[in-house]
Amino acid sequence: MMDIPLQSVLAIITALCCAVAAWFVFRWARRALVVIWCIALFFVPIWIGVQAGIFFSVLTAVTLMGIATSSPSAVKVSMMDVLIAGFALLIGVTFALGWITYGHMLIVAVGWLVPYVWGRLILTSVPASWVYSCLAGGAVAAAILAIIEFLTGVNLFIGLTVQNELYKVWGDLQYRSGLLRVEGAFGHSIALGASLAICVVFVVAAPWPAWLRLVSQLLVMVAVGVTFSRIGMIGLVLTMCLAAALLARFVPRQVRIGSITLLALVVVVGAPIIVDVMTEAGQEAAGSAEYRGDLLRLIGDMAPFGITPTWSVLPNGETYYGTFQSIDSELVLTGLRFGLVALGLLLIGLGIAAVSLIRGKATPASVALVAQIPAFATVALITQYASLVWFVAGLAVASYTLLPRAGASPRIEVDLRVRSVAERALLR
Repeated sequence: MMDIPLQSVLAIITALCCAVAAWFVFRWARRALVVIWCIALFFVPIWIGVQAGIFFSVLTAVTLMGIATSSPSAVKVSMMDVLIAGFALLIGVTFALGWITYGHMLIVAVGWLVPYVWGRLILTSVPASWVYSCLAGGAVAAAILAIIEFLTGVNLFIGLTVQNELYKVWGDLQYRSGLLRVEGAFGHSIALGASLAICVVFVVAAPWPAWLRLVSQLLVMVAVGVTFSRIGMIGLVLTMCLAAALLARFVPRQVRIGSITLLALVVVVGAPIIVDVMTEAGQEAAGSAEYRGDLLRLIGDMAPFGITPTWSVLPNGETYYGTFQSIDSELVLTGLRFGLVALGLLLIGLGIAAVSLIRGKATPASVALVAQIPAFATVALITQYASLVWFVAGLAVASYTLLPRAGASPRIEVDLRVRSVAERALLR
């Protein structure tokens, strides 16, 4: 019989007791769980976690707790759920046949599908307004820290050193034209910029006073600017324009007008500064854009199912897709890893989300997701950005199913705490 050290046994028992206690607490305190999840998303680096067969980041662990304490029976299955289930089944079958790698399968199962399921389930027990407020509050706090990081040159999260592979990959700071590209707890400036671009729509839609929404949007815009991430800036502008045009049922007219006016002012003031930085960066910035264009050549190397035949691993562990080691396009990378059919299913899903906007069924989450389509073509899903994208995809589906159907009266959320004593008496 294998001898297990007493210290390990006690650690396992303690972990199980904590998990059980957390399950009971969060089953009851659902709103607190959403707050903790947002803290893990915005302020805990991806390299902080525990190795238990596979590596579980703090964000993944909290996401799994959210799923475990939810009520799946209250979910109305939609066409998008069937599509995602088909994608998951395809990944499972191709892995069983040995056509994709174990590591790539884990990325889908843990990094993509787990946050998607959490996004689908979250509105069964927590109002959408609370979710929007938490995401908006986390984004604003992260934006403030990002601005401080730019002004001081100090990243507090890099100091959270853990000797694992994830820290070795994401634990370095980046510079462009001699200026720090802020990254907060996200490990990369692109991940922070794109994530803040997603969350700006929740700032617009949060149930806050108009002045607070506008000030918060300004903070987020400045933070995205000092990431010096072009795709973060493009995503932010596209998100805010779509929100102003399509979210009339969620955002008052004066807030939408104020948001677009503020965006225009920031662009007028900030664009010359950004252009100067990019121009001074010279070949570094131009080479990055040219490289992304070269990735399109890899589309012809994609297999119908499974990983591309041009994938190779060198003796030192470095992996290559043809002559490319790094693939900064999630759409291209997905096709290379999982095949054209799997990529096609995801593109169909994005197409359905875009059509829902055109049909007047936009929600804050669907606007955030569709506005990221240019990013999916030019950056990979890395660190917490990947979890946020798939969570927002699940949230978009969940919020879409709650929209009133044509001819139906709008669904109104009522908080009993604000009812009068007489109304409460009638409800008894």
